[in-house]
Amino acid sequence: MTTRTGSRCSILIVEDEPIVAKDLQMTLRDAGFDAFAIAYSADDAIKRASERCPDLVLMDIRIRGNLDGIQTAELLRQRFGVPVVYLTAHADEATVERASVTQPYGYLLKPIKADELRSAVDIAIRRIRLDKGSRDRERWLATALQTVQDAVITTDANGRVVFVNPAAEALIAMRADEALGRDAGELLRSLDSESLVAQTTPLGVGDERPGDHARGSVIVLHSIGERQKLQKQLEFADRLSSLGAMAAGTAHELNNPLTVVMTNAGLVSDLVAQFRASLPDTLAGGAQSRLARMDDALGDLQAAASRMARIVGDLRAFSRPGDNAAERVDLRHSVEWAIRATAHEFQLRAHIRTRFESAPLVLGEPARIEQVLVNLLVNAAHSIPPGNVDNNHVHIGVRTAEDGRALVEIRDTGAGIPPEVLSRIFDPFFTTKASGFGTGLGLAICQGIVKALGGDIRVTSAVGRGTSFSILLNPAPPEAVEHKPETTTPVLDTPPARVLVVDDELTLLRAMQRILEDEGHQVVALHSAALALAQLDTGESFDLILSDLMMPTMTGMEFYKVLCLRHPAMAPRVIFTTGGAVTPQVASFLDSITNPRLEKPFKVAQLSEAVRRALASHPPDPARRVPPKHAN
Repeated sequence: MTTRTGSRCSILIVEDEPIVAKDLQMTLRDAGFDAFAIAYSADDAIKRASERCPDLVLMDIRIRGNLDGIQTAELLRQRFGVPVVYLTAHADEATVERASVTQPYGYLLKPIKADELRSAVDIAIRRIRLDKGSRDRERWLATALQTVQDAVITTDANGRVVFVNPAAEALIAMRADEALGRDAGELLRSLDSESLVAQTTPLGVGDERPGDHARGSVIVLHSIGERQKLQKQLEFADRLSSLGAMAAGTAHELNNPLTVVMTNAGLVSDLVAQFRASLPDTLAGGAQSRLARMDDALGDLQAAASRMARIVGDLRAFSRPGDNAAERVDLRHSVEWAIRATAHEFQLRAHIRTRFESAPLVLGEPARIEQVLVNLLVNAAHSIPPGNVDNNHVHIGVRTAEDGRALVEIRDTGAGIPPEVLSRIFDPFFTTKASGFGTGLGLAICQGIVKALGGDIRVTSAVGRGTSFSILLNPAPPEAVEHKPETTTPVLDTPPARVLVVDDELTLLRAMQRILEDEGHQVVALHSAALALAQLDTGESFDLILSDLMMPTMTGMEFYKVLCLRHPAMAPRVIFTTGGAVTPQVASFLDSITNPRLEKPFKVAQLSEAVRRALASHPPDPARRVPPKHAN
């Protein structure tokens, strides 16, 4: 089963035949697209786009009025940057040639079939997103090239200069506007070839088939001594990227077995307590002693599992992408996470001292803030030689600054930074560490993250006395408080229910089944979504479904979508269990539904509470009431 790429894509239909336009709108809405408006002329289309800019326009080439569809598409592209898919009953060569100038994202020939329409829109949306990604990367690359220390010159297919970064301006002793359009070869011949290496990379060569030609080239000039350093920096950046992917995968893979350990340990602990309660007080001391030892062992097992859960949570936080929506962040929690993540760096170097005072919440992405804190803590540790822990410390505190901003301070008793170095520490690729121990990117990235959050990062240092970094972030705006009359929520007993559990991890599946059956529920446990659908298709009904989100063959998302079509009454009764490694597709799906979710690893009490809440919202059907389970 496939997932639509643009279930939230907004579409403007420009078609002067009302019946055709309405049919297109209904087809798109049935497919999950936001076909929010119909326009019947060029003026109407521009008015609609001005009121709400669409993601895509379906444009009939022949429409009423002074402007046809192609002219209207060009106006929309110039004013709003809106991509177009053309609708036409006449695909003659002259029309197609005129339309191609507006760079359309597709053509549809009338009469238009529903499948062809959905397919064309899906393809167009994919192209739009790819093009947007390319434009974003181009902007990022242009910004990056302006800041790198190496000289960079780009040329067109004829070898004429089209871009020069500041480092190249200094090298060729010429402003960028003076160099543009000149022959790059002539500029390079005037330089000292013995101390420089020019690395030239062709642009746009494709698969090097006969007839392929480069559209230009990128020329990077750097000293021979810097070449090896640059290679190591790139290799290190690649390792960091791989490490992030590995952390996400590791956390996801650990969550299922860790949930098995936590749930079974909790279940066994409860059973031991029940067993002890059922024994006579005159039980021999040896048996009581063995039960106490079992309690101790189970307590240690649960404590170790909780510690592993925190480590897995830290791995997931480390691997979170940096494009998540901003949220309200408590800096104390971020600092505590960063200290746990870097604790091994301080074992032989210094003691960590913390001081947490009142500070406002800030608005940002926790993962990016934690990245800054980790980098600064590692730098602080590395400024102190190992072997003298008791005489060194790193202090990290959170408080409110005098101007009302949230303030994080990190001070160390390390070697300090000389004044001539201090002014360059935020420069990209600048480092004082030995080769192989630093890339010179960390502080530049930290500064970029803090600036992007609207904050400031400051540093003071004295040689031999240590360094202090201060991070200042604006308070998050106050949340709107909804005043509701105070009510007392009764604690409801969980009624016995018929529960379907779906998870491809068999040991976890059995653990969940045991827990729910011990609580009196009738449980059907299946290891695939396909089997679950087959069971439901036979007419069997359930009060609640617990489904893993990520499963092979058919995911929980696909299972839910089929459920909505075949058994819509069951869709609100699904609780999703998830173990992390959330892709943009999964995040979009979770944002689009209101079903509860249970994060792995979870404990027995968390599973029971999730089931209780779900059954309180969707009580079991009396017609399939499950008799309560009696203890033997």
